[in-house]
Amino acid sequence: MERMILEQVEKKAEVLTDALPYIRDFNRQVAVIEYGCRKYMSPVGEQELMRDIALLKTVGMKPVVVHGCPIGVDKFRENKRIAKLLELCGTKAVGICGMDMETPAIMLDNGYIPVIMPNDIDTENVEINPIDAALDVAVGLKADKLVYLSSHRGIWKDEARTEVYSRLTVAQVQEMLSQGRVTEGVLSRVERGLKAIERGVDRVNLLDGRMEHALLLEFFSVAGVGTVMFQDESRLYAHEKDV
Repeated sequence: MERMILEQVEKKAEVLTDALPYIRDFNRQVAVIEYGCRKYMSPVGEQELMRDIALLKTVGMKPVVVHGCPIGVDKFRENKRIAKLLELCGTKAVGICGMDMETPAIMLDNGYIPVIMPNDIDTENVEINPIDAALDVAVGLKADKLVYLSSHRGIWKDEARTEVYSRLTVAQVQEMLSQGRVTEGVLSRVERGLKAIERGVDRVNLLDGRMEHALLLEFFSVAGVGTVMFQDESRLYAHEKDV
């Protein structure tokens, strides 16, 4: 039993050691997270995801959550609910309605996680695509990362969908688009991701938000669990260049 416990401790220590270069690189980086997997999440899974987002803040990142709302649900109440879930994880969060970038910037500077519902009182009955809203928020806040959480792991390597590309440059993604090799389910997020990079966002991550600890595994491990897109190889972090 003692040997088993020791092995578990050693494994956890190894994970933490592997994460250190990423924690250093990501310190104070703004990461806009589009919560597009909401309808696929159980209450437990949703709370675990919020805990992971809170952890990103704890290790020095500046997460921002952008979300839509299921049909028939009060948009503004849903915004407050998600902010409350984050606060239950021991962090400060604030619900923001509308696309004014000054307010979330102030909240970030004061240690809060902004939770943005793109609709405000004037656009309450307008359908605003959170995929587009997340792109605009990432550009407006000069974010380092734009993360799309959906029910898709990323850009698939094969028709059987057994494995995704872990890293792709803009040129590689554009070639795949021209060949029709990007599946419909993730296509809209890939297209917005390219626009985000063109407009100054350093990286775009495509993740299956239903996967346990997907955010942490993608950000703090070498292999990752989704697809990250960036301009070119010059954008690799120092510890990624030999991988």
